Amino acid sequence: MNRAEFMRRLSELLKDVPPAERDAALQYYNDYFDDAGAENEGGVIASLGTPEELAGSIRAGLNDGQNTGEFTESGFSTGAQPSRDEVMNPDDAAAADYYRQTGGKRVYGAPNSAGNGGTAPKKGMSGGTIALIVILAVVTFPVWVGLLSAAFGIVMGLFATLFGIFVAFLAIGIALIVVAVALFITGCALCFTEPLAGVCLIGSSLIALALGIVFLWLMVLMIGAAIPAFVKLIGMLGRKIFNRGGCAA
Repeated sequence: MNRAEFMRRLSELLKDVPPAERDAALQYYNDYFDDAGAENEGGVIASLGTPEELAGSIRAGLNDGQNTGEFTESGFSTGAQPSRDEVMNPDDAAAADYYRQTGGKRVYGAPNSAGNGGTAPKKGMSGGTIALIVILAVVTFPVWVGLLSAAFGIVMGLFATLFGIFVAFLAIGIALIVVAVALFITGCALCFTEPLAGVCLIGSSLIALALGIVFLWLMVLMIGAAIPAFVKLIGMLGRKIFNRGGCAA
């Protein structure tokens, strides 16, 4: 039987209890399960007994106490606290401290000498662990330096290549446009003396102008597409290096 089945059965068995007391009882035991945690669900059910036993205890306590008291793990109590022996081993000093801190109330999950129930406080990293991390960081430092140096070299090489292509396209495009202008001016001048040569030069100027525009367009295309792709490539390279380094560490 799990928590849901236990609470569903308990709710059915308490149908004859006044709604206020029934709701209070169900709320109390739901909170009881929440406080114990899902990992202690079986232990809570074992400590509460069967739903039939618990429902009987609740009804008996409500009748005997005339609705004055509080809900406990054993049903409805008129205020009498469970004895210390019911809660824990009397020889357990840690359990005794816990008993005093909770005001003498039985709390599921109280620490005991057998280690049953309760949740041990979380401990920080010990001095040995910190020292080991420092030693590993020092020992692997050359590896990290090498990886970072290699990554930096790759990035700078890619950047230099991209910048070189960008400058080359820009220079070629400007040069072709300048040549096209010069050819066009020369061709126009020759049209008066040598029409055929002038027309050829004008045609050549148009071809040079078209090529110059193509190279400038390639340069713009590189700025709009190649640079974002380059940045993305650098990011991927960085993630791979650091992930590999993290796995190695």
